[in-house]
Amino acid sequence: MPTHVDEQKVAAIKDVVIAAQAAMEAVVEYIKYDGTATTEMAHTLIETVLSHYDCVSPEGHIVACGVASAEPHEAGSGRILSDVPIVIDIFPQSTRTGYFADITRTVCRGTPSAELQALYGVVSEAQAFAISLVRPGAQCVELHNAVIDVFTKAGYETRGQGKEFAFAEGFVHGLGHGVSTEIHDAPRLRRSTTDVLSVGDVIAIEPGLYYHHLGGVRLEDLVLVTEAGPEVLTTFPKMLLV
Repeated sequence: MPTHVDEQKVAAIKDVVIAAQAAMEAVVEYIKYDGTATTEMAHTLIETVLSHYDCVSPEGHIVACGVASAEPHEAGSGRILSDVPIVIDIFPQSTRTGYFADITRTVCRGTPSAELQALYGVVSEAQAFAISLVRPGAQCVELHNAVIDVFTKAGYETRGQGKEFAFAEGFVHGLGHGVSTEIHDAPRLRRSTTDVLSVGDVIAIEPGLYYHHLGGVRLEDLVLVTEAGPEVLTTFPKMLLV
């Protein structure tokens, strides 16, 4: 098990984090102030901002709103609606170093329903709890299961037969994954894994809940595993209402 942090790798990822967060800020501001905003324009805006930081999006990005956001990989299309969840997932790669970053925020323009606010609250709680458990030697499946426990105790059921994912609704995907020169790298934090966290791992922690009648809520941050515990690399604010 590694016992040191690769400072060059972490510095490279932090550079991409700056780009991802700049793109996130631009999209959130666009959604907030333009009542005619579209997902197509949001995607164009992301690419424009990332290009200024010598970054690209080889695997795209996500700006999905309303019930469309109940599909975690839905890229989004059409008008950005008010009073519904808007999932924004940006995962650029540096053209200079090859390293990725990954950040997701869920926002709502207008008035979020009580149901949406409650969903956001429990996802936020689950993410904070999972991050608190990050340490060298931690079993990845235990972090994933800890989030399942938070959701279950709060009354959020994972159910149904999915297509791309095993389940149709609820916590349908893994808790997270490693990020390096691959966007989805080891270690894997999911239901079936023997992976263990090591010093120097940079991992995405991204719990989410998805229901067809409402949409989805996902929050994602990059976390560096250190001897002292977790160091969160993404600092963009988490706020449902914009």
